Amino acid sequence: MTAAPPPDTKDSPPQALIGHDEVLDRMARNLSAGRLHHGWLLSGPDGIGKFKAALHLAAWLLSASNQSAGNLFAGDEQDALIDPRYLDPDHPEVRLALTQTHPDLLIIKPSEDEKNKSGQIKTEQVRELNSFFAHSAGRGGWRVAIIDSLDLVNRNGQNAMLKILEEPPRQSLLLVLNNRSCAVLPTIRSRCTQAVMSPLSQADTIDVLTGLWPSGDEGYIRVLAGLSGGAPGQAVRLAEAEAAPLFEASCRLLSDPATREEDFWVIADKWGPGGNKGREVRTAALFLFDKLLTTTTVMAAGAGGAGTPRKDDFAALEFVSIAVEALSRHSQADVLARLHQDFCADLRQAERLFLDFSPVFAKFLCKLHSQTRTE
Repeated sequence: MTAAPPPDTKDSPPQALIGHDEVLDRMARNLSAGRLHHGWLLSGPDGIGKFKAALHLAAWLLSASNQSAGNLFAGDEQDALIDPRYLDPDHPEVRLALTQTHPDLLIIKPSEDEKNKSGQIKTEQVRELNSFFAHSAGRGGWRVAIIDSLDLVNRNGQNAMLKILEEPPRQSLLLVLNNRSCAVLPTIRSRCTQAVMSPLSQADTIDVLTGLWPSGDEGYIRVLAGLSGGAPGQAVRLAEAEAAPLFEASCRLLSDPATREEDFWVIADKWGPGGNKGREVRTAALFLFDKLLTTTTVMAAGAGGAGTPRKDDFAALEFVSIAVEALSRHSQADVLARLHQDFCADLRQAERLFLDFSPVFAKFLCKLHSQTRTE
């Protein structure tokens, strides 16, 4: 399997937005009708492009800052509302927004300084919303703030958002991203327009990755797209962790009844490098084997009932397919479900307690492999 080079996202020019037409069109309709809500909760799986979509929406709104429903269908082409799906990269407001340097755009993410060991968004960062929205727009139009993401904001931080959501200034928009890994306060949910964003299609995911890796290997990109489940950001993380070849080798070992226990200990060492350097590899292991066990459990549950479930892009990958078939052939769904639950709990505990990942993972692989053999 030939690896594609990781994308240099800092120096690469902004890419055109692919997918998420539904939320773009919905926001455009609301603006054209003069009823664009001031707070939006954009929810969906991690890595599907929520931040990129939010930045695209901010660039669109800031470049259409003087537009309203009254001039949406004006005869002068200069007065027509810009289609949110097509941004002019040479427009000064678009360029400033996409490079995250627009004076009327605030982006709140976890601080990357050494003091922020938790990786969370601090409450004082959220309070910056008050001063940002209290001042007039520097360029006379809208002001847009993006919180990436609500999963990294604690209860106090969520409460600090309420003032802006309850008393929004004129021509202000707050886009709150949510990976759905934490509870959202009812007061936040009730004050925001909610938009559920779906994973991209396989074709769109491949288009995004091809844009990031123009000279990348087509076969490898297709594998990453299948593994990521429609989340290009997740595909990038898998590439950076060099996890795809490891996962393919693991699947082939699991599908072969002749694999020896020591083979699993060898590959577990590669999945479990210590320290922060290996965190992205361990995170990739949890993501990929969680998907493998979910797919296998569903397959085992369907084998004796209403037929075999339709394969998705993940299960359609050849090496995943043979592993799923081998594991589901002789296993009960409830046994796999318990193994799945124990696997996720054990690996998360190992990460939380800074335990050696390799032996935990090797024992899991051995136990999982035992499911491919008949008694």
